[in-house]
Amino acid sequence: MDERLPLPALEYHVAHGCNLSCQQCSHYSNFHVAGKLPTIEDAEADYAKWSHRLKPRRFALLGGEPLLNPQIIQHIRLARQYWSDSNLMLVTNGFFLHRLPELPAVLVDTKCRLEVSQHGTHDDYVKRFREVKRLVWKWREQHPGIQIKIRQSHRGWMRQYKVENGKPMPFDSKPDAAFKVCMQKTCTQLHRGMLWKCPALAYFAQLEAKLNLRDLPQWQLFRDYKAITPAATDDELRTFIETKAIPQCGLCPSKRTAFVHPNPLQRTAE
Repeated sequence: MDERLPLPALEYHVAHGCNLSCQQCSHYSNFHVAGKLPTIEDAEADYAKWSHRLKPRRFALLGGEPLLNPQIIQHIRLARQYWSDSNLMLVTNGFFLHRLPELPAVLVDTKCRLEVSQHGTHDDYVKRFREVKRLVWKWREQHPGIQIKIRQSHRGWMRQYKVENGKPMPFDSKPDAAFKVCMQKTCTQLHRGMLWKCPALAYFAQLEAKLNLRDLPQWQLFRDYKAITPAATDDELRTFIETKAIPQCGLCPSKRTAFVHPNPLQRTAE
């Protein structure tokens, strides 16, 4: 009998940095936060803590930009080994795919879907992204069975936080209302061996350190958040999975405010 607890999705950063700078990124990648690249040993240690307890319908390798990790091929194979019955996907902006001619065969072999995110409509960006699309369509022709999707990530892009004096600031929302419109409500993060409700909470400590936000009391709820450790009981883990809005949701927007960010090829303050 399979006693693992199901959850919609589990995500793992194989890189925190990113070559693009998309304002209002829900993973804070536009702030180019610090953080070493997870090694295969790091990932295996993290997966081993949870793979016997969780059964995610979807397991995603992402970032940041995951292709910045030189061990990405090994990461894909390792993820399939540990999450054998999950829908495995690699989420990338695609700009480094040309460096990995061996990737298509690995994707087919591991039944890993390639999701390439389009992050804008600025002329300079679209010109470069057109080359990315040409490459993945070529891969589709050359590798029967490969799964490729172009994500229109720029559509529905919304504000995740306010910006005051160049620093991100939280909203003041009712948690239930914020959870209702949240686009990361099923994006459980596996980070530092622990489970986090969403990317905003998982990577906040890195953002705080990078931008020196420690003197801002408005973010205290995020600081108070306790991730789920491997020592959690099955009941605690079940409660974590089933709980919807939490107090920290109140620091996120309760309305989907459309936001068209500038050219993601240019580094900006937001």
